[in-house]
Amino acid sequence: MTIDRPRRPILSLKRAPAPPPSKTTSWKCKPCGAVLVITGAEDPAADVRCPSCNARLGVAADFHAPDNASKVRARKLSAPPA
Repeated sequence: MTIDRPRRPILSLKRAPAPPPSKTTSWKCKPCGAVLVITGAEDPAADVRCPSCNARLGVAADFHAPDNASKVRARKLSAPPA
């Protein structure tokens, strides 16, 4: 003898949405002219240094804040480097 039970719904796992792409910006060192790329992965309190001349360009948080652009020793590039 079988007992008819209501069927339970099948559960499915939902995938987490993909994280937004990291915001990368290209900057040009004022002292030597080398190009460096700033990603969002840096610690906000970490110093950013030029990979070419090792000059201290500023703090990583200042590179992401548009009103703090005068505090950094680099110029933002309008087009990414090729």
